[in-house]
Parts: sequence; C-alpha cells; structure tokens
Amino acid sequence: MGGHIKRGRRAGRTDLLAVSGFIVASLIVINLPAGPQRDVGHFIRQTVLRPFIGVNALLTRTQARARDFDTLRAQMDTTMALVAAQRTLAEENRQLRGVLSLKDRAPSRFVSATVIRSGSSGSASVFHLDAGSIDGVRPFNAVITERGLLGQVQEVFPEYSLAYDWSHPDFRVSAMTPDGRGHGLVEAARGAFREQDRLVLGGTAYLSDLEPGTELLTSGRGGAFPRGIRIGSIVGVAETSAGWSKSYYVDPVVYPGAVTHAVADIGVAGGMLAALADSAAAPSREGSR
Repeated sequence: MGGHIKRGRRAGRTDLLAVSGFIVASLIVINLPAGPQRDVGHFIRQTVLRPFIGVNALLTRTQARARDFDTLRAQMDTTMALVAAQRTLAEENRQLRGVLSLKDRAPSRFVSATVIRSGSSGSASVFHLDAGSIDGVRPFNAVITERGLLGQVQEVFPEYSLAYDWSHPDFRVSAMTPDGRGHGLVEAARGAFREQDRLVLGGTAYLSDLEPGTELLTSGRGGAFPRGIRIGSIVGVAETSAGWSKSYYVDPVVYPGAVTHAVADIGVAGGMLAALADSAAAPSREGSR
C-alpha cells in the first residue's frame, strides 16, 4: 500500500516538473526575437508536431477526395462549356496584339497544394500548404481557389509553405471593378467573432457609386497578385470621409474555413516581389560575411 502511494507521489512530481518545464520553455520562446522564434517554430513543426500535421494533412486530403461527385461533374461541365465558347479567343487576342504591336502576355504557372489548418490558438488566419521551395513556391505568391482569391504565401520552406488568408490583419490587395472604372484597396476588417470577419474596399473616389452586387477583381497593381482574380462583391457603403473618399463592405467569394485545396500562382507576378525581396536581402547577407 505504501509503495503505491510513493510511486503515485513520484509520478505527480514528474508531471509537475514536466509542466513547469513546458511553461518556462514557452515563456523563453515568446520573448525571443522574430528570427529565432521563426527557427524554433520551424524546428517544432518538423519534429514534435510533424506527426500531427501529417495526420491532419491526410484527413484533409481524404475529405477533399470525398467531395460530392455530382458537384465535381457540374463544375467540369461548366468548364467544358466555357472552353467551347472561347476556343477562338486566343487567336483573336493574338491578332489584336499583333495589330497593336503588344508583347505576348506572360503565361501563368500554378502549383497545386492541400490547405492544412493547424487549429491552434492564434493561428486562425494562417495555414500550411504542402508545397514548398522545391516545388517552385516563393514568398508573396498568390493562393487561389476555383472561386477566387484566398490569400498569400509568407514563409517558404523546402517541403511546405506558410500563408495567410484574407482575414489576416496584414492582408492587402489592390482591386478594381470589371469595367476598370472603380479602383481601391481591399483589406480585412475583424469582427467581434471570426464569423463576422469581412473585407472593406477603401480609397475609392467619393463620387464613385458602386452598387451592391458589383464584382471586385484584383487589378494587378503592385505585382503581388495577378490581374483578374475574383475577390468578392460590394455589399454596401461602410464609411464616407469628409467628402473625399468612400469605403464599401465586401462579401468575399472564398470562405477560408471551407477550403481544402488551392493553387499557388508561381508565375511572373509573385516572382517579381520575391526577386525584389531577394535583391534587397543580398547586400545585408554580403555585409555579414
């Protein structure tokens, strides 16, 4: 009887020491600079959390493959109808560019990836892509679904990438209306609950009058996002600023929590910002040698 009590006390002390160690380690990591924090996070994801992330990725892929067959068939039929209706579009575009002496448009290139959510507190707007630098993914690449824009790649590792969706407070994208007359900057507006997160179009002219339901597309300005990706549609006026500008609430076409599959645009648009970032970092690396 006494032996059982002693073993129970030893186990209790061991558990207490383990919990205390985890708390101390957490406090140390939280107070580290951004660079070491990133390295520690990468090490933990590749060691302790790797089995859990792998299981989560497997479940996500299984759910994606178990989609309703009728829905996929309807999407395929719609795509076939669009392709059939636009068979001559490429030829007409080539002839028109020849008449106007314009260069050919840079081709888009995409990398298919599974969207994996960690589910941990504080990372609701961040997700994993199971594609990394060995697949051609680079920082600032746009992440797109069949419906429209999901977010942007931020950190890239050899086998995976970290990206944030449009609900992240740092998200920004230059937008325009399909006719090109309305322009502005779309950013996230956090709600009291995550279900109340929404997008806001700001920087539009005060005299502009965008009707509810007006579609918004990426304008391509800044080089981060390709031109013509769907963002959402106007819901209504959010705010007016002293007769100078007007902002609108935007209903997004992509709801991040429902996404299990996306593509990273690794074409020229995302590569431009990545190349600029690399060139800006080059002098500092040379100076540190």
